[in-house]
Amino acid sequence: MLLWAAPEPAAALGIIDYQHHLPHRFRKVKRRDTRFIIVHCTESGLSSALRTLSRRGLANYLVARDGRVYRILSHRYRANHAGRSMWGGITHLSNHSVGIELVGYYTRPFTNAQYRSLKALLEELQKIYRIPDRRVLEHYRVAYGRPNIWIRRPHRGRKRDPGVNNFSRVLAGLTNPEPQVDPDVAAGRLLADPEVRLAQLAWKKRGAPVRVADRRVLAIGPNQSAWEVAGGAYNRSTTIYTFPGGRRLRGDQIRNWSRIPKGTRVSLGPRQTVTAETVTERRTPWQIARGDYDSPTTRYTFPNGRTVRGDQVRDWRRIPPGTRVEVARPTS
Repeated sequence: MLLWAAPEPAAALGIIDYQHHLPHRFRKVKRRDTRFIIVHCTESGLSSALRTLSRRGLANYLVARDGRVYRILSHRYRANHAGRSMWGGITHLSNHSVGIELVGYYTRPFTNAQYRSLKALLEELQKIYRIPDRRVLEHYRVAYGRPNIWIRRPHRGRKRDPGVNNFSRVLAGLTNPEPQVDPDVAAGRLLADPEVRLAQLAWKKRGAPVRVADRRVLAIGPNQSAWEVAGGAYNRSTTIYTFPGGRRLRGDQIRNWSRIPKGTRVSLGPRQTVTAETVTERRTPWQIARGDYDSPTTRYTFPNGRTVRGDQVRDWRRIPPGTRVEVARPTS
């Protein structure tokens, strides 16, 4: 019996085949079914992304900022890109999806060249697998986190790429620009991501994605936690809590989250000034930066002069004494 092989979309797009950079020990595994396409961003530059993704087959395609498309691993094979994920009760979405990475950061706009190439790539892959626009999903939509001491139930909000207020479905050629109802939140399997809820309100009001992070003021209602209102920014220095009596505290100054009263106003303000401290044997990055320790706006400069963002640090045990930590703070 002859088995039909899904064609590669290389001819139309001029895709650069990068598969020869996969390790010799890497074992290609064909997916049994392909129901989704998941869009990510690298949180790094091109050269770093190529090294990282090809090391373990962590994506099928990579779209550079100049529009060039790299095939990291053929779309026929499983790429380990989605991590802990769920959509419509289906888990482990790497087993059911093609993964596409955009070079860039979830806080910075992608280029027109990237959107043109992504649109063409999506069209080809959607034809091959008969995937409708509603099943082309951003990583932040499908990723979820386990219960922890702050959030007692499984929840959205584990990932931010390619950007709740950054990635444009319209520019990617998708016909459903308005975010879908999250089926797992609707079914009670997961708690909603407050960042997505806020973005949805802004999109419905303005008809398009807009950056709202610097000007939203919210209020904590009954039976709500700070996390459910402010999302991942709940304990950051840029998040200001104004209590009913008028007292104000930054998110990183609050110690007892169970005593935040109803009616407290929450302002997710801009980052405007920078303070710097140095890691010592007794002063850890978390003690210096608190909730911003792993933020992309926090910078770590090591004694050898190398500088990385907080979201690029992988092993916090290896931050050496003498490392300079620059933390963005609000002016108010």
